[in-house]
Amino acid sequence: MIFLAAIMFAFFLYWFFWRGLFSPPKSQEVATTTTPGQLQEAKEAKNRPISTSTLGQLTTANTIFTTEKPTVSEVANGGLTKTEAFIKEPTAFSMMTSNGQINYLNTKDGKFYRVGADGQPFPLSDQTFFGASNVSWDKSGDRAIIEFLDGSNLVYDFSNKRQVILPKHWEDLKITNNGDALAFKNMGYDVENRYLAVAKFDGSQPKIIEAIGENAHKVQINWSPNNQVVALYVEGKDSNRSEVYFVGQNKENFRSMIVQGRGFEGKWSPSGNYMLYSTYDVNDDYRPSLWISAASGENIGAQRNPLPLKTFVDKCTFADEYFVLCAVPEEMPKGAGLNKDLINDTSDDVWIINLATGDMKMIAKPQEAKTIENIMYSAANPKKIFFSEKNNKQIYQINLP
Repeated sequence: MIFLAAIMFAFFLYWFFWRGLFSPPKSQEVATTTTPGQLQEAKEAKNRPISTSTLGQLTTANTIFTTEKPTVSEVANGGLTKTEAFIKEPTAFSMMTSNGQINYLNTKDGKFYRVGADGQPFPLSDQTFFGASNVSWDKSGDRAIIEFLDGSNLVYDFSNKRQVILPKHWEDLKITNNGDALAFKNMGYDVENRYLAVAKFDGSQPKIIEAIGENAHKVQINWSPNNQVVALYVEGKDSNRSEVYFVGQNKENFRSMIVQGRGFEGKWSPSGNYMLYSTYDVNDDYRPSLWISAASGENIGAQRNPLPLKTFVDKCTFADEYFVLCAVPEEMPKGAGLNKDLINDTSDDVWIINLATGDMKMIAKPQEAKTIENIMYSAANPKKIFFSEKNNKQIYQINLP
């Protein structure tokens, strides 16, 4: 089945990019000298593994003017596309598991569900979780950290129905991909008792990583796929640049990364070698746009390239190491980088990006206007794209060729 899924996904990529699968160029090692105890600024790489030959050019179909009603395609082919409600109940905190199933919270009955192989949802537990304000899933979808509006926190293992209550002063909790550990901000009442910390999944063996004091708002907990990086510390460098520090579990001397703009938010590639991120630019009316950069070892900050799509990185997902699917508003309002609420009612299109070449193409315009909140894809289910809708909270599906 895995082999068949790979073949189907390869065909999908060929269909939209008119080429076979590629062999991505190797990253160039960047020589550097470091000073113990200091984070170093990355240098620009002269040779980048991402081609710039088509960067900045949108690969779009020719426009045909007609007075006829637009035809709705059954599959994504670059135009108006049939979009079916997959889960009609109101949902929250949806995620695609590593085996291609979807987990979500039904906000009507307060239970977590998983969609089985037959396409029907079943409860992961009989326990209810009303008032959940944030959920961090492991990759399998079997373990989750659940934060509540009243400040309480718990970890829940759905495979054995085990629950552990965590301290209320542990905030912004994030679980590792393998579900074995969690990271959090220990927000003590006194500023000197505020730390970035890690612990086992059940909250045992807590370990302080760094003191954060009054800078908790600058710390983004963001586990790397290999669990070596725990968080990113983002600090304004000047009026239109930011510096991103990679914080490791064991005080590793990672490079820092200079990025254009403010409002940095990043998402790791599956291998952890790259980071897709969005920032907003004062010179572009504070609208967000995407960038790609190397993010591992001595290459942190190298091979940095802009991707000319105006959207936030949390509206994107990696289909694999070099292909990304993104929900892109038809029109990004001015100031959206400062206030995300401005895109709560936008109509979003679905785009695919080839990170190795810079090629990108709109593959689907969802039938009826949809504001995509969370786009999901898995090679285990290669013929469909799923997404949660921002306003009605339903989960929809789009068929791929």
